[in-house]
Amino acid sequence: MIFVFWQPMRFLFVLLFFTFLTTQNYAQGIDQPAVDFQSAKVQITMDPAQEMVSGTVTFDINILQDTDQILIDAKNIVEFTASSTTHPSMISSQNDAGIVVKYRFRESEKTTITIAFKSQPNKAMYFIDSDVDGRWEQAWTQGQGKYTSNWLPSIDDMNEKMEWDISVTAPDDLTVVANGNLISKKGEGDQMTWNYDMTHPMSSYLVAVVVGNYAISTATSQSGVPLDMYYYPEDEQKVSSTFVHTKEIFDFLENEIGIAYPWQNYKQIPVKDFLYAGMENTGTTIFDDQFVQDELGAVDRSYVTVNAHELAHQWFGDLVTAASGTHHWLHEGFATYYAMLAERHLYGDEHYHVNLYEQAELLNEQNQSGKSTALLDPAASSLTFYQHGAWAIHALRDLVGDAAFKAGIKRFLKEYAFKNATTDDFLDIMSQESGKDLASYKATWLTSNQFPSNEALRLLRKDLFMEAYLQLLARRISPFQEALNSYKETLQPPVQKQMVLEMVGQLSLHEDTRKYDLLERAAATNNLEIRQLITLTAQEINDYNKEMISGMLTDASYATRENALVLLWNAATDKARLLKTAKKAWSTTNESLDMAWLTLAINSTGFSNNDRTAYLGQLQEYTKPIYSTSTRQTAFDYLIALGYLDDQNYLDLYQAALHHNYRFYQYARKLVNEQYAKEANKPLMEKVVELLTEREQENLRLVTDL
Repeated sequence: MIFVFWQPMRFLFVLLFFTFLTTQNYAQGIDQPAVDFQSAKVQITMDPAQEMVSGTVTFDINILQDTDQILIDAKNIVEFTASSTTHPSMISSQNDAGIVVKYRFRESEKTTITIAFKSQPNKAMYFIDSDVDGRWEQAWTQGQGKYTSNWLPSIDDMNEKMEWDISVTAPDDLTVVANGNLISKKGEGDQMTWNYDMTHPMSSYLVAVVVGNYAISTATSQSGVPLDMYYYPEDEQKVSSTFVHTKEIFDFLENEIGIAYPWQNYKQIPVKDFLYAGMENTGTTIFDDQFVQDELGAVDRSYVTVNAHELAHQWFGDLVTAASGTHHWLHEGFATYYAMLAERHLYGDEHYHVNLYEQAELLNEQNQSGKSTALLDPAASSLTFYQHGAWAIHALRDLVGDAAFKAGIKRFLKEYAFKNATTDDFLDIMSQESGKDLASYKATWLTSNQFPSNEALRLLRKDLFMEAYLQLLARRISPFQEALNSYKETLQPPVQKQMVLEMVGQLSLHEDTRKYDLLERAAATNNLEIRQLITLTAQEINDYNKEMISGMLTDASYATRENALVLLWNAATDKARLLKTAKKAWSTTNESLDMAWLTLAINSTGFSNNDRTAYLGQLQEYTKPIYSTSTRQTAFDYLIALGYLDDQNYLDLYQAALHHNYRFYQYARKLVNEQYAKEANKPLMEKVVELLTEREQENLRLVTDL
């Protein structure tokens, strides 16, 4: 099976989505069998004038065995003091790993240790100053893979779970969100303290804090769980399109999994420049605000998959946590699988099975590249943990049957609730519930270094729709005349969207003009995905498709509009007229479409020099930190192609090279080096460097050729 290369927008997003979702670096942690951390009470202050956290954390600890010391992970600590109401004569010190507390602790004792600290985090907590005024307007945490101990004394070992209560003091014009129930708010002067309470234990990596300017839209699940959907006040009109199906997804997963949602409430908070698509902090999902979209934008960048994936983690990862990296698929495979089930509920069986097929193609490609690893390899790729993991669960359900599978899931979640588990823990339960020996299953799906492509194909063929879909796939290598009847059958009612999408992709490989009648009929289904793919795969405008593509300039999808505009512009004799007509027809636009329009206008005759200069200025604005990393990167690409980077753009580029998002800073550093290699650019680039602070200049020179 081969990756469907003619549907890059649709399937590239699937791949990027799972790449951007978090993968866990499992800390070995501090081996402390002598102690058991029971609870943590956090009190911190967040000052927008500094990228520092100050406060206290108080741990209640049970002593299980005699021990002379207790270790607490703590990095980036500027200063600290440790005290105890139960053991006041204990002493403390600091090393590279954290804080060491020494005393002759005795078995069966309980101790309370308070750490007063100041930290200056270089990861795990991020401060967003999008207007570059020296004061951050948003702060958020990312503990998975980064470790909460980078800003808060805590325990990196995921096997150490404790109940966390968090109080945060911040300016009263900002909102604070953290895990648990908001039990009180108390104002004093221009400060507000937000007090959040948890009732069940969790691993430290799931601690979440967000501070920013937010409003809230609320709903209630079928079972009575509060659902809080946060948004920027200016995005009120995007709430319904962004969080569409949220309640339905929640209700579906709770019923499908068979175990009540385990936390007090469920909150979802968008943040700027997030590291991934989303992160499943306990009861508190943080996600990238690029998923906050109006109705047209939600067609192109839907939050539904991320929404369902992160919610599924509340059971798989948060309620039951993997004991080590070997068992990471117990998080990501299950979250991916249950998100697919949620989409199956929303979009139908055909959507689910084609999704499985697409994942199998990616995994088979990984096999062929020699990069495939076992699912139980802690160094496996995201593709393996997510998609291979989901496939393994699909195969297990087919093997043991629905009744045994659901019973096993419920028992697994009950027995290991608020604990850690291994793959064998899970398989033992499934074996007992089904009465089946799962040794062969484990060898095929979990410990083999290859994704079992043939077995996956066998499972796919059990679905009648997939048999027809696979027959259509076989037409990829057929001449047009031989495939024509299959294409005509594909367009016969009842039309299946997935079949038509495959047909449209195949038609892009044929030169026969009869394909345009088929494309017209496909477009006439008025399915937005189909119409978008038609514009994406069209090579050029000609007499056969001009009217059809022109009609897509006003489709309810910004991506479709952009694709159509570029195609039509390339063929237009009066390019300025086309651009003006299109812009007049659009009541709304987004950043990507606007940048494409501006770039085309700058390259079009028919606009005055003043107009084109103004358009260039508008395009150059998009490199500023106020915009998302994807928007800024697109703007840089356009400006490089146009040859118009001014001093402000270079300053924005330098700041991008020092950004916290590694994909973005890698891009920016490479671009800095490419531009600096051109002699004509060096004088301006060297001059602009002086606009940075001394610390920024030093850091920039460490990571670039400047």
